[in-house]
Amino acid sequence: MRPPAEAARRRILLPVAGFLVFALWSCSLTQGRGSPVAGEKGGPVGRTAIIVRVTWHETPLPDARVGLLRSVGGTAVALGRTDKEGRATFDLPPGRYFLVAEWRRDSDYARPIAAGDRYAYFGGNPVFAGGEGGSREFFVGIEEFAAPPAPGGEPAGGSGVAGRVISGGAPVENAHVFAYVRTETAFRDLGFAASAPTGTDGSFVIDLPPGDYYLLTRKRASGGIAGPMRKGDLFGYYPGNPVSVRPGGYRLLSIPATTLKLRNVPSWSGQYKGAALLEGKIVGPDGKPRAGVYAALYDNPDLLNRPVFLSDVTGADGRFRLPVPVPGAYYLGARSGYGGAPGPGDLYGRFEGNAAHSVTFREGDHLTGIVITVNEVW
Repeated sequence: MRPPAEAARRRILLPVAGFLVFALWSCSLTQGRGSPVAGEKGGPVGRTAIIVRVTWHETPLPDARVGLLRSVGGTAVALGRTDKEGRATFDLPPGRYFLVAEWRRDSDYARPIAAGDRYAYFGGNPVFAGGEGGSREFFVGIEEFAAPPAPGGEPAGGSGVAGRVISGGAPVENAHVFAYVRTETAFRDLGFAASAPTGTDGSFVIDLPPGDYYLLTRKRASGGIAGPMRKGDLFGYYPGNPVSVRPGGYRLLSIPATTLKLRNVPSWSGQYKGAALLEGKIVGPDGKPRAGVYAALYDNPDLLNRPVFLSDVTGADGRFRLPVPVPGAYYLGARSGYGGAPGPGDLYGRFEGNAAHSVTFREGDHLTGIVITVNEVW
């Protein structure tokens, strides 16, 4: 742990960014383990096979319990155990889900998680199942839950959380720890507060008022604090969330982090057949088509951070095709690149068909003639 003076200098507080969560079509789930892949012989039509592969230190992990939740911290609506290849398969109707995996050293999932158990909250959450009758595969690296560090080094007085970020049993340097008071944004914003980069011993401190918080950690290979997570970045979700902070002290804990295997933002384009379809053109302020730009659907009215669905980049004609796997209300924009705030030189624009920049899709909708104007950011 850092000396109190150094820890105090390195603490950062960031404001809560308010977001509106879109309403998703609600449907029931069946529990699955080794169910047939949708679209194959004997598989159901109009459903998606979600294939989850769980690894421990790059090795397939058998008998891990995989859960798919409708909301962060909610009850699992589908549960399965991994086979000897570390694989669990779920046959799902269209919807948005949160993927978690855990492993208990004694196979007792009725007790609270403890040191020596393993846990993972998928860094690409939420995941989407469309109605295309195909399959989607996700790789989840699971990490061991470590005991909290011994007291010492945390600030005297005040309240908050302190501890270490661990990956593969070793401390993680230059990671940030984030404290959230809300789960509706799926942790895509910067949250209520964030630590300074962790030290060589993986240590961090965040001053927090009394309350309950969800703690996550991220380390981007690019070194930034914001923007989309990419393959090779480190991500961790504290298995004991939410954490209660009480007056006059610091909660000590260790947060496990795992390496992300896949890009987080799916591009639903090409010949993919979704529940609904959006087509249109992206132009510049002069009305001429713009190439190299995505059409993007967001679940927040700010149209920033990570979109939930992307088209392919536009060609010389500026046209885009964006299938929508899950009907519902979204916010529509266009930009070059994705994630975080657009920077100088980026192209960025919002759908101006209404004041909210929103579009709503029902099953079978095909919206055409959409035009989005992008401008260069200065």
